[in-house]
Amino acid sequence: MTRKTWGLVALGLGLASVVAYAADSTHPFEAVPPEKRESLERRVALYVKYNRTRDWARLYDLVSDLGRGGVNHPTFVALMKAAHGKEFASSPDLLEFRADRTMAREDGGYDIYGCGEARREGEMYRGIAVMHAMFEHYGWFFTGWSFTEFPNEPCKGLSSPGWQPENPMGWDQPMEEVRSQAG
Repeated sequence: MTRKTWGLVALGLGLASVVAYAADSTHPFEAVPPEKRESLERRVALYVKYNRTRDWARLYDLVSDLGRGGVNHPTFVALMKAAHGKEFASSPDLLEFRADRTMAREDGGYDIYGCGEARREGEMYRGIAVMHAMFEHYGWFFTGWSFTEFPNEPCKGLSSPGWQPENPMGWDQPMEEVRSQAG
């Protein structure tokens, strides 16, 4: 074979591997209808940002009706501040979340699994996390988030295409931070 022929063969093999990889890869929000994926991706980013920055007033606007538990805006903010203190915290602060896959739930919502990073009282935690999203009031809202297991399940588990949560979360009650005041 000539040098030119070898070059074309190498190029062809390279393109074939890219096409095979693309066909094999999945979108983290594949379970969500295509026309709703982009808006969900944007809302997830905001949900994480408002958790990371402790902007509880804005986070309220991203929490589902069920997640709020009937708690009004000022009460929600006060309860979140109390649960997410710097010296004492009953709940960890979600700092980062990289979505990996989404699973539809019987309630019409979606569990979004990914690699999460959180801090509680100065301690850092990293592992597989889940957040529950609902499409209500013509937009995406969240019922809460959590690590899937304790101790935290390593993120490398998500590299297996067949990974499934061992104990799927129940999302039939308000966020933990507001449960004591939920109506």
